[in-house]
Amino acid sequence: MHEAPNSGEMRMTLLAVGTSVVLARELVRYALANWGYSRALIDDAVVVMSEIVTNAVNAAPSCPVRVRVAVQSGAPLLECWDPAPELPQAGDAEFDALSGRGLAIIAAYSKDTGVRPSATGEGKIVWALMPTEGHDQFPP
Repeated sequence: MHEAPNSGEMRMTLLAVGTSVVLARELVRYALANWGYSRALIDDAVVVMSEIVTNAVNAAPSCPVRVRVAVQSGAPLLECWDPAPELPQAGDAEFDALSGRGLAIIAAYSKDTGVRPSATGEGKIVWALMPTEGHDQFPP
């Protein structure tokens, strides 16, 4: 697997609107493909980032949010900061509900996940560390 170039991360500031989810997914796809991760891992990471950013869009509509894709101990780390102080809550979604499964999806695809306050004390960062075991790598 290739190490991330230079700083080992990519960042993007977005407006918390639905179409920003697409941009966040493309950032993940671009970063992880360039860093040599497998297609299967990239696809899983795209799903996770979609859910993380969707939660931010719902928590802080029309506010700026920041996404970050990095490498931590060889594994992709996905993060999204939003200014809302409320922590995401796991939903108990009904079978036919259109929402409420985001945190469960993030946990299912991730090796580890969590929420931490931002360094400035404003808002929070939702993060997910992706597993690398069980994913084939692109050839170097």
